[in-house]
Amino acid sequence: MTHTRTHVYVSFANPYLICDLCRQTVPRWHNNDKCGCTEECWLDPCSHDAEAVSVCPSWSPVDGCLCQEVLGTVDHGAPGVVDPA
Repeated sequence: MTHTRTHVYVSFANPYLICDLCRQTVPRWHNNDKCGCTEECWLDPCSHDAEAVSVCPSWSPVDGCLCQEVLGTVDHGAPGVVDPA
């Protein structure tokens, strides 16, 4: 008998999230509660058990990035593209 497991991932609404450890863009996280894994949850694709932090200080779930309107400038890159500096 063969057993397989399908991991369950949850996509973030905010496209400006990065891993707090490696600063890599993280579009989703692994939900271990839903797939039955015994490991801790992790960010995907970097696999770190860390916080996802936003590089966009004015991101809104309704309106998206409001940096141009609120701050007058956009210091971060496009969604999913983060300057490694």
